[in-house]
This record gives sequence, C-alpha cells and structure tokens, in this order.
Amino acid sequence: MPPDQGDRTSGEGSAELRAPDFSLRQLSYFVAVARHQSLHKAADALHVSAPAVSAAIAHLETTLNVQLFQRRHARGLVLTETGSAFAVECRNLLLQSWDIGSGRLTDSREIQGHVHLGCLFSFAPYVIPPLMRQMADRFPKARLFWHEGHHEYLLEGLQTGAFDLALMYDFEVPSGIECIPLRAAPLQAVLPAGHPLLRRSRLTMRELATEPLILLDLPRTRNYMLSAFSADGVAPRIAHRVYSMTMLLGLVANGHGFSLLNFCPPNTHSRELESTLRTPNLVLAHSHRYRFTRIAAAVGEIVTVLAEELAFRAD
Repeated sequence: MPPDQGDRTSGEGSAELRAPDFSLRQLSYFVAVARHQSLHKAADALHVSAPAVSAAIAHLETTLNVQLFQRRHARGLVLTETGSAFAVECRNLLLQSWDIGSGRLTDSREIQGHVHLGCLFSFAPYVIPPLMRQMADRFPKARLFWHEGHHEYLLEGLQTGAFDLALMYDFEVPSGIECIPLRAAPLQAVLPAGHPLLRRSRLTMRELATEPLILLDLPRTRNYMLSAFSADGVAPRIAHRVYSMTMLLGLVANGHGFSLLNFCPPNTHSRELESTLRTPNLVLAHSHRYRFTRIAAAVGEIVTVLAEELAFRAD
C-alpha cells in the first residue's frame, strides 16, 4: 500500500523531534555544580559520587562543544558566560519537568516538586516553622528547603537561582527581581524595659541620637539604619556593633542601648519613629529569569498569609 500523502516528508533523515544526547539527570548535576561551585559539594547535595557528577559535566561540555566552567584553584568551579546562560535555561527546563510530573496536565490537586525559600533572619523563626507544618499537611509530596540570612544573601540567592522565593524588605532591590508587596514595615526603636522614652508613643531620631546605639552591622542593613539618622540631620552614638538578632536583643534587654528594627520580635519594647526615611515594605520576591512553578506559587500563598498575620510590633 503506498504511503499516505500526509505522511511524506521532505529532505533527508527523519523529521521526528529527537531527544538530545544528554539527559535531565545530567542537567541536574550541572545545575547543582553551578549552584555550589564545587563538584564534591554538588555530589553531596545530590547523594551521588563526585566522579558521576564530573562525568556528566564533561559529557555536556563535549556534546555542546562549549566550556561551562573555569577551573580555579582558589574558587573552585566558576561558570563561564556561556555556562551562566546555560544554567538559567537548564534550571527552567528542570522546573518545567517537575511541573509536568506534578499532575498539571491532568488537573491533579496533588502538587509535587520542591521549592527553595529564602527568609530574612529576623523573622524567619516566626514564619518558617508554621510554614513547614502547613506544607506537610497540605502538600505531603512536596519538599520545602528553607534558608535564612541577611538582605544581601537573599538577593544573591534570587539572582543565582539558589532561591525560588524570598521573604524580605524592598530596599535596594536590583532590576530583574519582582517584588510582591505584602505589608508596610516602618522602622521602630527597640528599647530596654523601663526606659523613659517608652512613655512616649512616637520618637524622633534627634531624641535617639544621644542614646547608645546597638547597630546591626550587616551589608545594606547597616547603611539603611545609619541613613535614618542622616536623613534627619543627626549622627548616632554607636555603642556596639552586632551581627545577630540574638546578640542585639540581648544587649537591649540588659540596658546597654537601643536599636532600630523594622520587625520587633515578641517580648521586646518598641516605639514608632517620626522619620523622613522611606518606609520599606515586606515583600515576596522572585527573579524574572527563572520559571515560577506550581509549588512555588503554593508556598507563596501560604507565606503571604503568615506574613500578614505576623505582629511587627511587640507592644
């Protein structure tokens, strides 16, 4: 029987869409190395051997005829410009694959896959634990990986694709990062119990300039806090520089000074500030470069509710 006219193709070879000479598993190995900048760290995270990861990278570079990494003794494996662009495409392809496997095509309500959430360390203890509980109850087949850190760390994670989402403030956010505003987070003065200034409902930066300041000395946070004083034409009296919320709150509680925070944890004493500084917003951020998956959207919905319910002022 002659072939049907509609089955004929022109040109030589098959017109069928064929699979490339590399696998999704090899792409996942590459993305892991790109994230960790180390074969051994990527292998540990993937629970496979380092030679298997090395072989996958070598196969990709040979098949694609490109150099994906530069091997540097001091810094490990650093993405080339081509490798960086390829890492974005690979991550989006892997995320899309997870979306297909999670039942999207059959309208299944059973969401699978994994999501990496970054959260500002100051309020992470009040968001991450209830989020983990709700995730386990509502999406038992999904996996949540959480990361806490300071503002600079979260921005870097969003830009490199280490984090799918980040709960943070919206100051000095570069282009390419979309921020969904959740609520205003005005700057507040945190004071020791019994401090005379607690008798006031609102305070000025000039009133605080003579008090000993406990400065949270972290990238971007430091400059933001100090700009609150310079915006009102006064200079702070820095008594201590700290690098953790635990030390900051401990020093304040023991009467060694006051501090400035946008979020005041429970059992602290704070007052609103009269300042010309722009009030930042608490936002849920993600990068435009990377695919937004079903599981990321589901986590975002839960985080949004938890953030809205969070008490930003303790008293």
